[in-house]
Amino acid sequence: MNSFGIIDLILFLGISQGVFLAITLSLVHNKNKPANKVLSFLLLIASIMLFGRIFYPKFQGVFFFRIASFVDTLIFIFGPLLYTYVRRLTFKESPDYKIPKYHFIPALLHLLFFSWTLFYSSDDIRIMINNGDFNIIYFIVETSGLLSNIVYVFSSYQLIRVYKIEEKNNLSYSQNVQTFLSFLLLGVLVFLILWVIGYANYFLKLRELRYISYHLIWISIPIFIYIVGFFSLKQPEIFRMSVVTKRKVQKERLDGEELEILTKGLEDLMVKRKIYLNNELTLKDLSEELKTSTNNVSWLLNNIHKCNFYDYVNTYRVQEFISKIQNGEHFHHTLLALSLDSGFNSKSTFNKAFKMVKNDTPSNYIKKLKIS
Repeated sequence: MNSFGIIDLILFLGISQGVFLAITLSLVHNKNKPANKVLSFLLLIASIMLFGRIFYPKFQGVFFFRIASFVDTLIFIFGPLLYTYVRRLTFKESPDYKIPKYHFIPALLHLLFFSWTLFYSSDDIRIMINNGDFNIIYFIVETSGLLSNIVYVFSSYQLIRVYKIEEKNNLSYSQNVQTFLSFLLLGVLVFLILWVIGYANYFLKLRELRYISYHLIWISIPIFIYIVGFFSLKQPEIFRMSVVTKRKVQKERLDGEELEILTKGLEDLMVKRKIYLNNELTLKDLSEELKTSTNNVSWLLNNIHKCNFYDYVNTYRVQEFISKIQNGEHFHHTLLALSLDSGFNSKSTFNKAFKMVKNDTPSNYIKKLKIS
């Protein structure tokens, strides 16, 4: 049996935090519980894989070979669950999104094959290992596992791109979920890159890359766990926030009296009632006030006002902020306080919106007003 070293300590730390986060997230009761449930499974999978990589090299033998072979089934489960998590976190679907079962066929085939090896005695398995009879199986398993995870990570990135558009069509504020998911997928991507290099070293004999060992590959797994832990402390609202409704594209058209009524109603809400002062205003809220569908409101904004919901609402908020500046309120209150009173929910959202509308920063804009 090999002794434990610094690498094992690093992996143990990743395991302990992964298990802790998995249990903690599963106990959080909020609108994101379906997504958090999948994330808990992902963290447990990562922890189990780390656990296996610690003990398998230290306890050689057929028994541990069989255990490790079954644990390797998890590499075919991680990708589908990762995609499911990203989709549940970014989009609200009823019922909750469940990835089709055929995505787990590779995991089932892997499980069935190594279940079949149970019919062989330990001596037979040992002879087959020594003769290299499993080499082709290892190659197929690792190649298919690597390719499938790459596909699911790419698909998850595509989901984030769609979410980025839908967020601005549905919400008047930013939830910062893009940043979290980008870092999360980046952590998985680092693991995949190192896995590709290790794969090339082992199967393609690219010795110039030999400094990237399988030890380094498995050390990268805790990165995924640490990213979740970091954001759970820095931005815990990500695991409790409302998600964007996944809309079906419908080619609705408004004209005549219906268009006139909706246009007048929208103007009344924004100018007279100042509904934009609600810093959590959503497209659904606005459509309910107008007693119409979200598709109708989206069509009106996109085709008549030539902008999305996010930009439309925040333009009014910026104008509200400017009115406060012109009234001299910035002499008695901070710019952040004035932005919050104008309907913004964060400094970052305010700065981005102000830059979009005025092509300038708030502080520079105020300086120019003083000069003029």
